[in-house]
Amino acid sequence: MSRTPRSSRRPTGLFLLAGLTMLGILAAVLLTRTPATPAATAPPAGPHFVDVGPATAPSATTRRTLVIATDGQVLPGLSGTGGVMLANLVRGQLPAGVAQAVVRSDANCDPDQQGVSHCFNELDFGTSTVMVQHHHVMSTTPCLTPGETVRVLTLDQYHGG
Repeated sequence: MSRTPRSSRRPTGLFLLAGLTMLGILAAVLLTRTPATPAATAPPAGPHFVDVGPATAPSATTRRTLVIATDGQVLPGLSGTGGVMLANLVRGQLPAGVAQAVVRSDANCDPDQQGVSHCFNELDFGTSTVMVQHHHVMSTTPCLTPGETVRVLTLDQYHGG
């Protein structure tokens, strides 16, 4: 009867022991890791829309102001800067003497990697409609709300020109 020498069985045992040790270390590392939670770094969620109240138009004191930049004009920041909302004209032409508009739609609200939403909103001036793009951080400035009446200023009017 032939026997396997004792020395040839040892490497197998050592490999098994080393493998189990490495698995134990890996398990310890994985169990002690603290997972990163996106909610811990994201700003608290704010309301998506404002309450437009009853079907009657809100009073002038509760109306939000929307400043609209046209061809080639640069907005001074994001909505909420100085207490006003800011948007770029995307399509259409602002009617002369514009003072207010009714928001008809709100789309493209998902924020980018910096948390900024770039919503598209159709505004109804009664005689015409335009499309604007409203740049805002939703946690601090809600979207333009369909049905909401907003006070409208051109960027020149906002700057006092």
